[in-house]
Amino acid sequence: MLHLPAQNMTVLLLTMGNGEQVWELFGHTAIVIRDNISGRDTVFNWGVFDSHKPNFILHFLQGLMLYKLGGETLEQLLYQYRYFNRSVTSQELDLTVQQKDSLLALIRVNVQPENLEYRYDYFRDNCSTRPRDLLDRALGGQLRAKADSLTGTTYRSQALRLMQGGKLLVVGVDIGLGEPSDEQLTTWTAMFLPRVLHDFVGSLQVRDSTGAMRPLVRNERVLFQSTRGPEYAAPPRLAAWLLLVGLFVAGVIIWLASRAGRSRAARVTLTIVTATWCVVCGLLGVVLTILWTATDHIFAHANENLLVFNPLWLVLAVLVAVYFTTGRSARVTGYLAVGLAGLCVLALVSHLVMVSRQANVAIILLALPPALAIAWLAIPARPRTSP
Repeated sequence: MLHLPAQNMTVLLLTMGNGEQVWELFGHTAIVIRDNISGRDTVFNWGVFDSHKPNFILHFLQGLMLYKLGGETLEQLLYQYRYFNRSVTSQELDLTVQQKDSLLALIRVNVQPENLEYRYDYFRDNCSTRPRDLLDRALGGQLRAKADSLTGTTYRSQALRLMQGGKLLVVGVDIGLGEPSDEQLTTWTAMFLPRVLHDFVGSLQVRDSTGAMRPLVRNERVLFQSTRGPEYAAPPRLAAWLLLVGLFVAGVIIWLASRAGRSRAARVTLTIVTATWCVVCGLLGVVLTILWTATDHIFAHANENLLVFNPLWLVLAVLVAVYFTTGRSARVTGYLAVGLAGLCVLALVSHLVMVSRQANVAIILLALPPALAIAWLAIPARPRTSP
């Protein structure tokens, strides 16, 4: 197939819609080479991974994912995507003979055994950027040259937009993404999303060897239309409801504290609720620290959410349990609680003075009210909640 005469072949760009699983939420892209004489076709797909490989989970956690190029027929692909109810759209590319030859030569390099696997990056090197780069090289750089305008989006906003069907998932991703994910995307970098690549290619005019301009896409067909709804058009507005969650937790802590002097049950519940919140904040801090310092998840590095969630909250969890039940360790508990609340305030102020470059106000609004409530209770001058 890869040694066909270029004049006897058709090149299709396939774009697949979103699915149910996390790795399916962003869609998928593939290139089809069709033999016009025999009618045979091969789908080249850079999204193949094997979850049964040794140390798969460990490598995933480390950010060392290996994906590889796979091949199948269009009929096989359509069977799979119909089964999983995911749309498939085909764009026939109007390439010159020279451009087709160039594309075939690039794919031949990709299918060499030493090149089948590649180091996967969910934003910068994935199943969509690989076809994008091959097409750009076959077109002599015309794709990238016309894709330098800013889109008004970031890696974070695009990820949250497509993942917002799961509330806990989208909040977890927002917490885990660091400052690098807030880079302003050009059309070129936004093509890590198959839908963006599809839309741009569909509107692109390219220059042929004679200097004439023509549409890159000769025709477009929907090969399978799923019954799923359309993609979300905008990222979720997290700030308001995360603030409500934070205020609710803070309100519960303060209400229990107001009753702790008269009710042993309220005092025990206060200790459990406060310590649990501190443990959650501390565990998140441990995860964020590991992501930054011990993994290759570049977009989780330089994460300012460590100001509001850090491992010191685990120490405070122990201290508040001791303080609320016995009255001991009051001074160190108060100092640590006030210090951690101060870090939350600092995180918010960094946005107010426009020092921060990370879009994490929603996360700060979640963490700040409980931190202030715990600090208020833990200041040694406050009335004791212990017997």
